[in-house]
Amino acid sequence: WGQTEFPDTTPSDTHQVIELPESTMIVRHVVLQEACCPQCGRVTKAQVPPEAGAGYGPRLTALIGELSGSQRSRRSAVQEFCQSVLGVAISQGAIQRAVDRVSDALIPYYAAIAAQARRARVNYIDETGWYQHGVLAWLWVMVNTTVALFTVQASRSHAAFEALVASWAGLLVSDGYTVYQQWVHGR
Repeated sequence: WGQTEFPDTTPSDTHQVIELPESTMIVRHVVLQEACCPQCGRVTKAQVPPEAGAGYGPRLTALIGELSGSQRSRRSAVQEFCQSVLGVAISQGAIQRAVDRVSDALIPYYAAIAAQARRARVNYIDETGWYQHGVLAWLWVMVNTTVALFTVQASRSHAAFEALVASWAGLLVSDGYTVYQQWVHGR
């Protein structure tokens, strides 16, 4: 097929190949000791340290939270992913407990975002349909130049709107939905 060695070459193009690194799970064994008191004969057992109590570390817990929350994957799909991709057998109950831990960890950040949104002079507010487990709910947003506050409510009602804005009383930028037309602080 012709010449195979060329002494003078110059780059003509770049081609990238992106690959995931090989991943192996890190499994730490926490060995709990017990001892019998030589004086009273009572057996004392060590407790599982708080950081090991959940049985799943922070990175795996965060991944489960991302798949279940932001990506809205069903618990069974997350379970299948953990088994087939990560090689980790995990129950749907353990997945739910991981999601609950992620939710609890996010509470202070969510509260700080809500406080920031509710201090703004101007907020843009809207809502859109949002299915949760096949049931129609509503994703509400209150956004300004600094933060975006999201909440999922069961309805598109005035009560849901009030839950979003709480005590905020600034200028509201919105579409013509009836709930917004009643805003007395300026639109």
